[in-house]
Amino acid sequence: KESVECQSHTAPGSLAMPFSFLSSRCRLALAVLALASSPLAYAFAPALYQTASSASSSRLYNELTAEQEHAREVFNNLDTNKSGTLSGEELGDMLRMLDIDASYEDANALLKYLDSDGDNEVEFNDFLPWYTDAAESVKELSSTFQSLLIGRRTVDQFDQTVVSDDVLERAVACAIAAPNRAMSEPWRFLKVGPETVQKFAELNDSVGMETGKEALLDWTQIPGWCVVTTKVNSDDPATELEDFKSTSCAVQNFMLSMWSEGIGTKWTSGPVQKTQAFADLCNVDTTEERVAGCIWYGFATGGLVNADPRRRKKKVEDVLSRLP
Repeated sequence: KESVECQSHTAPGSLAMPFSFLSSRCRLALAVLALASSPLAYAFAPALYQTASSASSSRLYNELTAEQEHAREVFNNLDTNKSGTLSGEELGDMLRMLDIDASYEDANALLKYLDSDGDNEVEFNDFLPWYTDAAESVKELSSTFQSLLIGRRTVDQFDQTVVSDDVLERAVACAIAAPNRAMSEPWRFLKVGPETVQKFAELNDSVGMETGKEALLDWTQIPGWCVVTTKVNSDDPATELEDFKSTSCAVQNFMLSMWSEGIGTKWTSGPVQKTQAFADLCNVDTTEERVAGCIWYGFATGGLVNADPRRRKKKVEDVLSRLP
């Protein structure tokens, strides 16, 4: 109650953690919403951030930008009785719809935090600065994420230190969140231990001898192996192709997760991985699935900054076209 009282007359944006009265579970849920970059994230997550000065709450917005127009749309969606203002009950209903365990007191504390003029209602001009600052915070997070996407590189040389299974499991969790329209979940991930890697290396040497191509790399020196499989569907090639597209997206998610934790990766799908012998070593039933490739992973020798940049030759304007 003391927390609520001290905030009720404080202008929006002047507190670093205005939801300190909420449970840690509530605050965590709000943080997740912020990272989701959804309209509702913008509506509720900003309480987790230090925002702009209280002076912004008194501004009137007659000409709205696209982001502010979106704020208007979010506000109108929250305003279920179309009164033009938001009540504590409406804020509470929305918090509960987001599966946030917020009580009646929590909802009213939120109302008091947003209500700049003390009329016990949240008008759009109360709501907009909060929303705008939230959107800016999410944009900063987005910029960091985009830098991660652009900065990822293929790593060819690895140190011998073994990567923790926790890192692998988080990468797989990100992988299986990949787009999969049919919800077929066509992927499987096989962590390969030293005994099987030794057999891979022997197979690689054998294939090299048959083709007259000497192995360029000692596979036993790769610290982390993850074999990725995808479903086969001989009766429906179109479905099989769609599944492979989803598996490819999963592989990208996997590698980005690894990169975000300072772990390098290399996606490889050479001729050895396409053999029946390789599938047999992986216990892959090729009537049900096939090896899509292997992800090598580990700590990059010399650090990620020394990974081969291999920057793209084409720029955005070279590949982006617009139709009327």
